[in-house]
Amino acid sequence: MTLDRHIPASFKRRCPPPWHKPGGPETTGDFVERGDANEAALAVCSVRMDKIIKWDAP
Repeated sequence: MTLDRHIPASFKRRCPPPWHKPGGPETTGDFVERGDANEAALAVCSVRMDKIIKWDAP
């Protein structure tokens, strides 16, 4: 008996793109909109998700 497990598609979301605003953040609202999405964290997230999606491919 073989059991195939796959990660549900809803969990395999791509990471959001890095946040950029010409001239950089100017107001407090810019930081709120940006959240904690810095480029280094998004790069790590993107690499991890790409590997998971590739691993889970049929």
